[in-house]
Parts: sequence; C-alpha cells; structure tokens
Amino acid sequence: MSWIQVILIVGLVLMGFLAWLVLRNKLFGRLFFILQFVLGVVFVIWPDLSTRCANLIGIGRGTDFLLYLLILFVYFSGMCILAKFRQIERRQTLLIRQLALRGAVKLGGPKNVSL
Repeated sequence: MSWIQVILIVGLVLMGFLAWLVLRNKLFGRLFFILQFVLGVVFVIWPDLSTRCANLIGIGRGTDFLLYLLILFVYFSGMCILAKFRQIERRQTLLIRQLALRGAVKLGGPKNVSL
C-alpha cells in the first residue's frame, strides 16, 4: 500500500468525522470551509507548493495532489449536505406530526373529521 492510499483512507475517515462535527458545531464548519478557501488561494499564489507537497507524500505531480484533495473535499461536502438534508427531514416530520395532533385536538377527535 502506498503513502497516498493510506493518506486518502485516513482522509476519508477524517472527513466523515468532520462532517459529523460540522452538524454539531456551525463554527467548526465555517472555519473548515474558510480553510479550504485559503488553501486554494495559497496554491494559486504559489503553484509550485502543490508539487512540493505531492513529492513529499509520493505523488509525482501537484495536479494529482490537488485532484486527491478535491476528492476529499467533495466527499466531505456531500456528507455534510446529506446529513443536513436528513436533519431537515426529521424536523419537518416532527413539525407535521405536531400540526396534525393539534388539528385533531381542535376538531374534537376523529369523529368530526370529514374527508
């Protein structure tokens, strides 16, 4: 197993943990996305830095290194979106359930409900 494979596997596990943290703490999520932005700016200003980082971990080109980072960030973003969607679904279900129960109580029970 090469270094990049180990790094990507650890990165994917870490991204799953970070996605869970982002849902618990909005500040952490904002800082992570700001870090992504700053990292992108740094690689634009100093393009040779990506090649040097790639060579340190055994990747031949900086472009490949950036592609691997992109895969991790897209995975992380997808996990965050999916988790947020599920959270919104749960809230919506609870809200609809509460509204249905209030409506049933106001109508006096099922005997007065007309379809």
